[in-house]
Amino acid sequence: MNEKVRNSFPLIALLLVVASVFWAVARVGLSTIPGIATAADSAFGWPFNDLAQYSAFSATSPIGSLIFTIIGNNDPVVFLGLYAIALVAALVLTLWWVAIMTPRSSRLMAFRLVILSPWVAILLIFLGSYDPFTIIGFALVLLSWTYKKTLPIFLAGVVIGFQHFEQSSFAVIAVYLVIVALRDRLPVNFLSLRQLIFTLSGLISGKLALTFILTVSSESGAFGRGAFWTAEWFRISFVTSVNFWAVFLLSLFAGSWGLIVVTTLSVRRKQQATLLTAFVLCLIPAVFTLDHTRVFVMTSMLSLSIITVVFARSVNQFGRKDYVYVEALAWLIVPLSAWVGMDGTPYLHNVGSLDQLIMFYNQVRSL
Repeated sequence: MNEKVRNSFPLIALLLVVASVFWAVARVGLSTIPGIATAADSAFGWPFNDLAQYSAFSATSPIGSLIFTIIGNNDPVVFLGLYAIALVAALVLTLWWVAIMTPRSSRLMAFRLVILSPWVAILLIFLGSYDPFTIIGFALVLLSWTYKKTLPIFLAGVVIGFQHFEQSSFAVIAVYLVIVALRDRLPVNFLSLRQLIFTLSGLISGKLALTFILTVSSESGAFGRGAFWTAEWFRISFVTSVNFWAVFLLSLFAGSWGLIVVTTLSVRRKQQATLLTAFVLCLIPAVFTLDHTRVFVMTSMLSLSIITVVFARSVNQFGRKDYVYVEALAWLIVPLSAWVGMDGTPYLHNVGSLDQLIMFYNQVRSL
């Protein structure tokens, strides 16, 4: 194997991984979803909790709420702690998969690219959201594809279908396109069409199981995200996406744009077209939903993970400067989160990281 990216100083490379963890937190701070105490109260007692129309979506991303209910303590601090543990678990599982998929010579570099990726920033910005449990499901899917066992592949699909069917559907189809485009740089038979079908079957089964549970528990027939699927919400989301297109575009991959561009330019036109199709597929729900950046980051997480691994495996395709530029951008560009309120007001996550850390500390003390 080409040694051009082998870590000459393993200890320094390892210290950079540790530094990347601190930098990932320091550059955006820590902040919770709005109304963390209310969110804890709404989550406790799933699936029998009575939710207002516009918060009913939380009932259909239920794994965190289910675990919180099983714990049996509705303290908001316990709720926040559970989701913080889920965040760490999501990152550890993803890094485990990356370690399996990458050569030792570039593994620590791949770790840093994952830690500095936009999805980690989104989890830090919105502590208490259901996203960490979705990422855990995605990591289980990646691991199941690696080990190629039919039952784990199906069960991993059930997990993500139960947790968030809508995001998972876009994510799985998009990542399959990415794998098709980059198959020559992945292990032989990584995610065959048959395995994709088992994943999608599990995904649908998970959604059906969730729908059955919510129906039997006498939840309203309007439970879930249906309240936001109206022409007015789509109009508000689309107009804001177009109006703030530059910030929106940058926030999609943030510091990972270098990784995306370098990898895309290294393949043939037909492969580039397939990668672009996957990108557009993830972009569609982000444009037409209120949580623009967060939705894109979640639906593209699987695809970005595959591209990260491909980049780390392709030591013969890139020069040393490519690796330097890609990682430098990952460190330098601060991830943003752009979204729009129900009244059409656009928001950008406050990037005053010190303020966020102070407010987070005071907020936790007050719970």
